[in-house]
Amino acid sequence: MKNIIIIILILLAIPSIAQHEGHIIKGRVVSSQNDPVTGAYVRWMDKEAGVFTDSAGSFQIEHHHEAPYLIISFASYTIDTVYVKNMDSTYIISLKSDNEMETALIIGKRINYGLSRLSPRTTILLGEREFQKAACCNLSESFENSPAIDASFADAVTGTKQIKMLGLDGFYTLIGKEYMPAIRTLNSYYGLSLIPSSWIEGIQITKGAGSVVNGYESMAGQINIEMKKPFDKESFLFDQFVSEGGRTETDLMYRKDINKYVASSIFLKGAFRPIKNDRNNDGFLDQPLSKQFQAMNRWQFMSDKGIEGIASISYNNDTKEAGQLAYYDGDNNAYGIDLNTKQFDVFAKIGKAFKDKPYKSFGSQYAFNNTSFLGTYGNSINSKVYEAKTSSFYVNLLYQSIIKNTFHEFQTGISFQSDDMDEKYDGFAFQRTEIVPGAFFEYTYKPKETFSLVGGIRADYNSIFGMSVTPRFHSKYRFNKDKTAIRLSAGMGRRTSNPLAQNQQIFASSRTLAFINPDWSLPYGLEQEVSINSGMSFEHQFRLGYMPVTLGLDYFNTSFLSEVVLDRETANTALFYTVKNGTRANSFQSQVDLQPARRTEIRLAYRMFDVQTKYNDIGYLAKPFISKHRSFINVTQKTRNDWQFSSTGTWYGPQRIPGYRDYVLFELSDDYSPSFILLNAQISKTFKKQFEVYLGAENILNYKQDNPIEEAVNPFSENFDAGMVWGPIFGRMIYGGFRWRVQVGS
Repeated sequence: MKNIIIIILILLAIPSIAQHEGHIIKGRVVSSQNDPVTGAYVRWMDKEAGVFTDSAGSFQIEHHHEAPYLIISFASYTIDTVYVKNMDSTYIISLKSDNEMETALIIGKRINYGLSRLSPRTTILLGEREFQKAACCNLSESFENSPAIDASFADAVTGTKQIKMLGLDGFYTLIGKEYMPAIRTLNSYYGLSLIPSSWIEGIQITKGAGSVVNGYESMAGQINIEMKKPFDKESFLFDQFVSEGGRTETDLMYRKDINKYVASSIFLKGAFRPIKNDRNNDGFLDQPLSKQFQAMNRWQFMSDKGIEGIASISYNNDTKEAGQLAYYDGDNNAYGIDLNTKQFDVFAKIGKAFKDKPYKSFGSQYAFNNTSFLGTYGNSINSKVYEAKTSSFYVNLLYQSIIKNTFHEFQTGISFQSDDMDEKYDGFAFQRTEIVPGAFFEYTYKPKETFSLVGGIRADYNSIFGMSVTPRFHSKYRFNKDKTAIRLSAGMGRRTSNPLAQNQQIFASSRTLAFINPDWSLPYGLEQEVSINSGMSFEHQFRLGYMPVTLGLDYFNTSFLSEVVLDRETANTALFYTVKNGTRANSFQSQVDLQPARRTEIRLAYRMFDVQTKYNDIGYLAKPFISKHRSFINVTQKTRNDWQFSSTGTWYGPQRIPGYRDYVLFELSDDYSPSFILLNAQISKTFKKQFEVYLGAENILNYKQDNPIEEAVNPFSENFDAGMVWGPIFGRMIYGGFRWRVQVGS
């Protein structure tokens, strides 16, 4: 309650801060052919901090310095200096090419990995080249080289990877496509594995409470996925991947400009794993047999009047077969798992920008998802079936402008989210229709590029849980000649739990499902989850001799006021219940990025989690399957002739295995897993900027969890459990492939 009061007082104080005014210099940067120069850097002569031009080449910068000279710079153009005499004039600045080329050459270097310098939130940027350093075929595999995210197998049979952020399960992170909620409800378990990485342009990872503009569900953080746009430099992509375990994936992308205002792109994916593998000889497939087909069509348009939009339609059909080898050899008494997911998605964004007022815009977002899932566990004689369907609809209408001048910006709007969900499993039947209209307001005070203060608040009416208010606060301050930055954040988050959909690892077990002290007037008899997240981060850039170094430190705390707990502390049961003042998650991370040579990058990181979960009749215990300590190193070496060598080593500390010691299911001296090391490496070569081949290996040391499936020899016994996974299952895996890209005009 104390934290909530502090946040509200800060928000109330913001309008009084907004009274400060200053002179704003406006301008536009163009080439010698009068084309807008996007991304040009504009600063005052006596300051390093500045602003970048937008897509129209426009900029606004505050004037409060003694030296009235603007410095304008951009790659391949000669740096220009402009004397500012009239504060009320709009300056048109024409940059000349370094080589006096007849056509302007626009070059922009994309960030492959790094902390966003502009965002007031602790946001990590991952470019496409970053997640191509590993065997990355889908989104769940895109975080191998990001210390901020933990990715591990959720069970020992389906091959599904789940992520954790700030010590909390991935469903506490708001995962969206282009800032619209995407991986949620029924898609929270398998959804990440159903997004092809070759379709992704970039990823932004925000730690802590996100913006109120994107909703109230970001409790541990927010992950935004930027898909490749039809108006892009890449016109054709053919990506082929094969692995030692028999996995084959093919991705195709073709885009075409319909005219100068409209472009379209088509994406296709086919993935197969037809080979049976049982390296640990437990009678179960180490990886499921699988078939997947996906297709997506995207359209993008823009007009001379500032109206822009993008729309997509996609379909996905994914089937998996897992379980005992004997099941697929015709033994009707063996244990098998059959899974089928069908997804249909439509989304669109339409916006209006005002060229004469670049600070002002209107935007709208629309998304529809329909997913059906059917999972069968067992055989024709003895089986459990999980059948679920969901339809979700989302609308977000936004308006952005300023209050008097660009020191005071705001975003406001209304949103609408509806979820219709039906589930059946082992005698349980649940149906939920949840409708949530809401409104939000977010104010930004930014008197200069080095300082910003953001206060946001939203109000939502949930058709099941009633009215709720979600406040959030963020701030950023850069100093020491823009080399040092401090960020602070605090805010609330809430979500409706989907206990069956998000915990499907319990289905591949003999555990009996039960809901403790349910209130059946609520979905699943459980209350809505509510948490408070607060944190800070520190970033400092310096040189160690000649070597550029970036040091990053951050700390975040997430405390649950209300939480839905999955309790597997008693053998043969899986219990769900609501607890008050539940999990307390503390996360600390330190990271050092080094560049000892021009084409050499080294990333070192250490992460510590202290996560305590509250259980009925037990009290607080360390949250299971969370490694308290993790160390990480990634080394990337590039050469002038387009070779790249990348290697990653990760040390995982012990993880608590749930269950009283009398019921420990593993032959360990304690109820903690041993620590272990994973080592991955990849080598790639690019020919003529278009054709790339790569070869790599995961888990080079061939470390495997012993007996990942309890009672594998007798899967119909009461102690069978395939969901107690803390380490690798398959062992060493060699992979390779190629990417063929065709750029526009090549």
